[in-house]
Amino acid sequence: MKIPACVTTVRDIRLVLAFPHPSYVRPGVGDVLLNRLSPYFPGLPIMLVSTKTTNARCYATFDGDDLFREIDMAAMSLQEIDMDLPPWADVEPPF
Repeated sequence: MKIPACVTTVRDIRLVLAFPHPSYVRPGVGDVLLNRLSPYFPGLPIMLVSTKTTNARCYATFDGDDLFREIDMAAMSLQEIDMDLPPWADVEPPF
């Protein structure tokens, strides 16, 4: 599974935005995906984001709705995370 993601700062809070298929942006499967993503971004909060034009939404283990409204999606520089590969084993993380 490959997921586009980026590290950004909103309100002086550094966090990860991950853009999986919209079916993952909800409790349950979203929690599993957040746990799988956490080793790729150690120590950073992660927010799953769906940017469908008809129903943009987010899911995180924290209340991210206010932060989500302030994110400038046009300014994102996404990097694809390959979840089938181990997380940054012998290389520097890309953030």
